[in-house]
Amino acid sequence: MNNSTPAGNNSSLRVSLASSILAGLSVSYIVYVLFLQTPVISKGRLVIGFVLLAALASANFLFTRSFLKERPVTAFVGKPYTIGLCLLLPFLFLPLLYTVTAYPASPLLQPWTDVAVQFDVNSKSQALVFSKSDVRLNLNGNPLDAGSFIPAGTWQLTKDRFGLNAGSSASLRWTGAAPEWVTLNIQAPAAIGTLTVYWDQSRTTYELSANSAERIVLVRRFSTPPAVNIILFLAFYILSVWVLFLVLTLLGEKIRSFKWLERAMDSRFLILLLALVLAVVTVKLQVDSLRGGMNYLYSVQLQRHNDVLTGHAPNPWQYRVFSEIVAEGFVDLFRFLRVTDPIGFGFIAFRLLQNIAVFLLAFALYRQTSTSKLLPWIGIFLLAFSIKNGFYDNDLSFNTYFDVIFYLSAVLLILKRRYFWVVLLMIPAALNRETSGAIPLLMLCALLDNLRLLQRKYIPVYCSIAIFAFIILGLRFLYPGRPLYVPYKQTPGVQLLLYNLTRSFTWEQLFHTLGFVPVLGLAFFFILPNLWQRFFLVLAPLWFGIHAFLSVMGETRLFFVPQAILFIPAALCVLEYFRNLELSKNSMQVKGVQ
Repeated sequence: MNNSTPAGNNSSLRVSLASSILAGLSVSYIVYVLFLQTPVISKGRLVIGFVLLAALASANFLFTRSFLKERPVTAFVGKPYTIGLCLLLPFLFLPLLYTVTAYPASPLLQPWTDVAVQFDVNSKSQALVFSKSDVRLNLNGNPLDAGSFIPAGTWQLTKDRFGLNAGSSASLRWTGAAPEWVTLNIQAPAAIGTLTVYWDQSRTTYELSANSAERIVLVRRFSTPPAVNIILFLAFYILSVWVLFLVLTLLGEKIRSFKWLERAMDSRFLILLLALVLAVVTVKLQVDSLRGGMNYLYSVQLQRHNDVLTGHAPNPWQYRVFSEIVAEGFVDLFRFLRVTDPIGFGFIAFRLLQNIAVFLLAFALYRQTSTSKLLPWIGIFLLAFSIKNGFYDNDLSFNTYFDVIFYLSAVLLILKRRYFWVVLLMIPAALNRETSGAIPLLMLCALLDNLRLLQRKYIPVYCSIAIFAFIILGLRFLYPGRPLYVPYKQTPGVQLLLYNLTRSFTWEQLFHTLGFVPVLGLAFFFILPNLWQRFFLVLAPLWFGIHAFLSVMGETRLFFVPQAILFIPAALCVLEYFRNLELSKNSMQVKGVQ
């Protein structure tokens, strides 16, 4: 018996048709950008792109109509968790995986540029005369002379020369697609007057001399147009969403029936193995990112390490002693074991153990925020990709990763209401880094239920603040007067704030490291657990505000803490919300049947 209705068939038809067109457009654009571009527009390759579009759209339409039938509509209406995973997982992961494409070879994708060279000859000057080769535009090795420009004005033109009488003005203009590098060479003629170059939004003026000819060279490098990357990102997103939707719609029930898969996701051995693998990969990538690789450890890293231990490091590095003391302990251990390279082994072993601890603690925290066995794994991979993208201008950054460890530990202890353990945790945390000062505020978020702050239950908060203040002030008493480190010649304060906010690289790096994970938490703020709402309101503005004034925000490892304890748990809470909606809907349907 066929229970389908005309309305259902029409809805299914529209979903299949729209998805097929979008999937076909996405694949054809991705293939063209990554594989089919040529410096000269190729009609044959454009035809290949259109054929690919038609073929994939048709194949996808036939597949969905044959195998899914009305299930797309059913999934959209009755499976919010499935739709949530399909829409949100690519949204969360793609920014962390996507890399900006190389400068496009095809003129179709290149930005256009407009170059105009204007000559103004003084009325008392001799006539201005120059040859075509005196004005050249080099387009990535493809030279164009003045004959390729469009003349405007009172030019006296001959076969190979341009002339301009005294008291006259005229210009040469070229407009077209710009390769990555464009060079304008002008052998300015001997005449009295001015030469003005208008290049897109810029204007440059040169004085001409009757006695000597000046050589002018202007070079511009063009970046990949934002539209190319935005459309490519959307193409990857659409394709990822549709493939994930097909997999979960066709195989979702079978995957959920695999009991061994649930046991595997809950296996302590596999969790430990995952933490180890991710730690090895991320530390290897971090070492590779250093200028000189392992040699960096024996030069810059070792010097900074020794400066802290001997009291010669600048402020604030000098006061981050805990991680360097522990690192020295690892070096001493490998010296005691008579390893041939105790410094390299000590530093790398220390970093590996730090990352293993980060991933294990993060997994424990994400299990606290979700009843699903899948979501903590999603959280761990989000954190791993964030760490992978946060290596700009770093060393091994021992204190940064200890900071993440202490914050993850603190949140876990707060969730278990082990507040006096948090007090003890403040001792190494404050010795490690001054950013640990927000930990007592997270504890206050968990305890606060009224404004009567003199109650006994707040004693752990005050003890933590007292320990933090005592250690921070004590370190500055032991190592007084250390010179302030000024990053990139930008004085901490308003100058560094303006540098952070006006530098496009800052925003690119933050997006590449944090992605849309914070955006999702903010968009669904009001469905988050009350404690996480408080964490958001306290830690996020405080952390970003302080680092905007006092740190280079392009060094995005500084934001691993809010990513690990705020944004990723919030994203998992959103996915858990959709999961609970689906479970509730299924439960109501079962009760209705009964």
